[in-house]
Amino acid sequence: MSWISDLFGGAAKKAADAAEQQSAQQFQWQQDQAAQVAKDAADHRAAMASGLDSINKSYAGFDDPYYKGLQTSYLDYANPQIQQNQATAQTALRSALANKGKLHSSTDAMQQGNMATTYGGIFRDAQSKSLDYANQQRDAVNAAKQSSISQMYSSESPDVGMQAAAGNTAALKTAPAYEPISGLLNQAAKYAANDYQNSLYNGQSYGLFSPITNQMADNARNGQSGSGNSSSGVSTIR
Repeated sequence: MSWISDLFGGAAKKAADAAEQQSAQQFQWQQDQAAQVAKDAADHRAAMASGLDSINKSYAGFDDPYYKGLQTSYLDYANPQIQQNQATAQTALRSALANKGKLHSSTDAMQQGNMATTYGGIFRDAQSKSLDYANQQRDAVNAAKQSSISQMYSSESPDVGMQAAAGNTAALKTAPAYEPISGLLNQAAKYAANDYQNSLYNGQSYGLFSPITNQMADNARNGQSGSGNSSSGVSTIR
C-alpha cells in the first residue's frame, strides 16, 4: 500500500508545487504590471513637464525688452508725424502773428507757450498710447500662453500644446497695426477750440494758438500729420 500512498502523495506535492509556482508567477506579473504602470505614469509626467518647459521657452522671447521695443516702435511711428504737424502749426502761428505785427510781443509769448503746452500733451498722449499697445500685446501673449498650456493638459499630449504654442507665437510676432495719429491731434484740436471759444466768451480775441485751431482740426479729420498752409482764424489775433 505504501506505493499507492507514495503515488498519490507525489501527485499532490506536484500539484501543490505547480499551484505555488503559478501563484508566484501571477504575483510577479502583477508586480511587473504595477511597475510598468508606475513607469508609464512617471514617463508621462516627465513628458508633460518637458512639454510645459518647451511651451514656456517658446514664449520666452516676449520679455520686458520686447514690450519696450513695441513702445519704441510706436513712438518711432507717431512722433515724427506729431513733429511735422507741430512744425506746420508753428509756421502758421508765426505767419499770423507777423501779419498782425504781434511778433516778439506778449501775445506771441502767450501763444508760443500755449502751443508748447498743448504739443507737450500730445507727445505725452503718444507715450501713453505706446504703453497701451505694449500692455495689449502683453495680455494677448499671456492669454495665448495659457491657451497652449490648457490644450496640452486637456489633451494629455505635450505635442498638442507645443503645436499650439508654435502657431500662437508665429501670429504674435506679427507687428500690430497702429491707429492713425489723427485721434491724438483731434483731441488737441478740441482742447484748442474750446480754449479759443472761452477766450471769445470772456471778451478776448485770442486763445490757445487760435490762428491754427481750425487747421489742426482739419488735419485731424483728414488723418493728416500736418501739411499745407493755415489761413483759418488768422484774423482773430488783434
